[in-house]
Amino acid sequence: MNTVIWKCEQYVGGKLHEKTIFDSEEQAREFAKKLYGVRPDTILRIEPMPIQHVWN
Repeated sequence: MNTVIWKCEQYVGGKLHEKTIFDSEEQAREFAKKLYGVRPDTILRIEPMPIQHVWN
């Protein structure tokens, strides 16, 4: 089984500030959209990640 989760990394001042995990790309993008409205100085990176990289 190849389950994929989505992570959204928040960078402030070029440094990783927080990483949040989501079940779908849509959830991650909605979160990023809301966050950008509150903190426009944050750089966001959304990418898929195989669940095997999180849990063994």
